[in-house]
Amino acid sequence: MTTEILCTLGPSSMNERVIKRLEELNASLFRINLSHTAVSAVAEMIHFIQEHCSVPVCLDSEGAQVRTGDSLQGPIVLTEHSFVKVCREYVIGNASQFNLYPLNIVDQIEVDDFISIDFNEVLTQVVEKRYEDITLRIINGGQIGQNKAVTVQRSISLPPLTEKDHKAISVGRELGVRHFALSFAGQADDVNQLREISGSGSFIISKIESRRGLKNLNEIASVSDALLIDRGDMSR
Repeated sequence: MTTEILCTLGPSSMNERVIKRLEELNASLFRINLSHTAVSAVAEMIHFIQEHCSVPVCLDSEGAQVRTGDSLQGPIVLTEHSFVKVCREYVIGNASQFNLYPLNIVDQIEVDDFISIDFNEVLTQVVEKRYEDITLRIINGGQIGQNKAVTVQRSISLPPLTEKDHKAISVGRELGVRHFALSFAGQADDVNQLREISGSGSFIISKIESRRGLKNLNEIASVSDALLIDRGDMSR
């Protein structure tokens, strides 16, 4: 059995010395995490990797994930038993209000839903819903940062690819990228949508990191080229 090694490159490792050393150690793919990479930076990163090694690039999508919005001065501190609003319109986040992305996710959230933020750092419950916002009661307090993962403890519907994913995949295709990872794959159709936009000859890694993905594992596997199991997210 051949071992495949997927290496994520970030700010501290995106340099010639590290890339060449990882190639010497038989890295199979270099992953660019689109959840933490601006679309404007994707082309430059791909060019840099391709210039310094022959290891293929893999673009890892944001996928069907709710995330926190912008904040003004670092992490937001939410204290137990306090209340905070999640707004439909764009705001700069603070301890009184913030956004979740996609913004229209508030349409699917209902009173009494439990919402965990930043890998369960903060646990909240919805106590009020209006068109313009929802109000959360803080059950377990803590800090939440920008662009952090959010989980609604009930099944909600999200597109398998974000607008940012579509743009980045298009850039990648133009630069010869053929490996793509689908975050939070939930069903076979999610994989098929990625394959349709990534083009013929693409190699798709479906990431199983939710209860829905685990439930539909067989159908996802049947249309994927590889699977990646994320044990840390399996309760989502």
